[in-house]
Amino acid sequence: MNAQVPLSSYNKTNKLRRSTPAQTESDPKHKFMQTIGDEMFQELEKIANEKGIRVQTLIRAVIVPEWVQKKGSLEPR
Repeated sequence: MNAQVPLSSYNKTNKLRRSTPAQTESDPKHKFMQTIGDEMFQELEKIANEKGIRVQTLIRAVIVPEWVQKKGSLEPR
């Protein structure tokens, strides 16, 4: 009997490919949650207000991309 085992839908190794060290293709199934303390939130809120945006937008559009870029430049080649 030749039964094939279906591939796991969670196998994401082919879903995430890097074009450059700091650039990845997005996958809407990849999510994360981060909690921050009141002091850090207040600092982020101050920066966001100066830019005329919300804290969530600041995190998504500025902080996370800068972190990804910095992390990519620190990886050994």
